[in-house]
Amino acid sequence: MSMTSRERVLAAVNLSIPDRVPMDLGGSTCSTITIEPYLTLKKMLGFEGEANIVTKIYQTVFVDRPVAEALNVDTCMVHARDPKLPPQESPDLFTSDWGITYQRTSKGDNFYWDIVKNPLKGATIEDLENYPWPDPFSPERTEGLKQEAKKLHEETDYAVIGNIGFSGIFEASWMLRGFEDFLVDLMVNKDFAHALLRKVTNIMIDRYKGFLDEVKDYLDLVFIGDDLATQAAPIMSVETYREMIKPYQKEYFEFVKSYSGKKLIYHSCGNIVPILNDLIEIGVNAINPVQVSADNMDPIYLKEKFGDRVCFWGSVDTQRVMSKGTPEEVRKEVLERIKVFGQNGGFVLAPVHNVQFDVPAENVLALYETGYKYGKYPLDV
Repeated sequence: MSMTSRERVLAAVNLSIPDRVPMDLGGSTCSTITIEPYLTLKKMLGFEGEANIVTKIYQTVFVDRPVAEALNVDTCMVHARDPKLPPQESPDLFTSDWGITYQRTSKGDNFYWDIVKNPLKGATIEDLENYPWPDPFSPERTEGLKQEAKKLHEETDYAVIGNIGFSGIFEASWMLRGFEDFLVDLMVNKDFAHALLRKVTNIMIDRYKGFLDEVKDYLDLVFIGDDLATQAAPIMSVETYREMIKPYQKEYFEFVKSYSGKKLIYHSCGNIVPILNDLIEIGVNAINPVQVSADNMDPIYLKEKFGDRVCFWGSVDTQRVMSKGTPEEVRKEVLERIKVFGQNGGFVLAPVHNVQFDVPAENVLALYETGYKYGKYPLDV
């Protein structure tokens, strides 16, 4: 029996078998596409027009509905607005509402924004009380969102995913403090680390509350991203994670899920195997991006070990196959992922993280054509 996109995605997240493997491009800030390959892809599909940036730092875009329909994508994104910032000192620099300063790193038309100033570097606990924290309930964050979400929910059958952007507790803390400094704090300056994590968690919860007050009736899933691992291992020891980070994430996840009434997609790159049980325990329903190129992230092992408790969302390698492979190699990769992760449901097909500037549009097309053709249940791959 044929399902709608919304039914199909929710079936996968609920670990049941849909009519076909659902597919995502543009459903979250960590599963969309950068501007250059997107514009090329649009032209390949016969569409004109520009692209709307969703995340300035990473140069990622909203996926237009005609493109999503052409690729048989099953998701769409509702994203909180960014507050208006005061005039910036340079077109190659900007300071966010959190006080973090970024600099444009240019490579022709392809560029990102790197952090060049961590505003709480060297700060004390007392300094946290006087810091100009962002207003989580600024009306700019939700202007027009209710109407947008309502329209998507009522006029399409996409699975509508709620994103607030810059949503991670650990990432926000180290970006404010400095990466090395915050890792030291977690070990030897724990009072400060707890004070910063407490403040950041409160703001993230309030930001999500303000967002959900507007759109929760029209969402199907919620999304939080917070990288906790490198390709080799988690960034910190499992013991440190459980002591210092996990309690705050648990509180945050429980609030977002209970207040929205929706299930949670969680994003962390890298080898998260040592803490995946912990993440499932505190409420993660779908794990993204399933970075199969990282150590210990073997698809067969992941599916056998965790597949009865969490949905796998992503897994098509962008690091090597999508960026450097041929369309035929992409097709082979997609078939392998469907064969393993698609068994018994619990799988949403998508690239590992956002499609980057170096990925040919032909490879993007190959991914979704193959997923649509061979992802029908019962699987025959």
